[in-house]
Amino acid sequence: MMNLENTWQQSGASDDMLNKMLQQTDFENIQSKLPLKKLKRNLLIGIFWAVLITLLYIILFFFIHLWQVYIALGVNTFFNIWVMIDSWKLYKSTNENITPSNSLKQELHKNYNSFQSWWKLQEKAGLFVYPIAAAGGFILGGFWGSGKSVEAFLYNPRMLTILVITILVLVPVCYYGARWMFNYAYGKHLKKLKHLINELSE
Repeated sequence: MMNLENTWQQSGASDDMLNKMLQQTDFENIQSKLPLKKLKRNLLIGIFWAVLITLLYIILFFFIHLWQVYIALGVNTFFNIWVMIDSWKLYKSTNENITPSNSLKQELHKNYNSFQSWWKLQEKAGLFVYPIAAAGGFILGGFWGSGKSVEAFLYNPRMLTILVITILVLVPVCYYGARWMFNYAYGKHLKKLKHLINELSE
């Protein structure tokens, strides 16, 4: 790996040197070991599921006539749309076919940082979305379960206390559940990418 990096960094001095490097190095084999293709594949899978869930939210709009639930569905729908757009931008910006226009380490580091920034932003935004989603789910479940209006079953100290407890429990569950899903889908591939970066830094 270090030989490849050293040769790559020196290649800018001469086109002949660059051609020689490409001929002597099994560059396609190096690319096949990079986890970028798997990261991009998992991004597409995530976008696919986000589309399905968003369609479900939109369908629910036509069957549920509670303004409190409309707010929760609206927030979740816009959050999912934002996630899909942001994920698609990351997918398009991640080049799995690394070219020698820059150092290998810099290219890998750029991709690694892009995935980390993408996730950290979603993680922070989720802390705003999860309480609203939990409250909407609680109100919808109470409305269906009790057969009463929202005002009749919710607007009393006991139910309001249960609502607060539900939010306090579900927000951490959603937060750490989302983190587990991120690590499951991307964690091992990002660790491999980080390991390659560290090797090139030695």
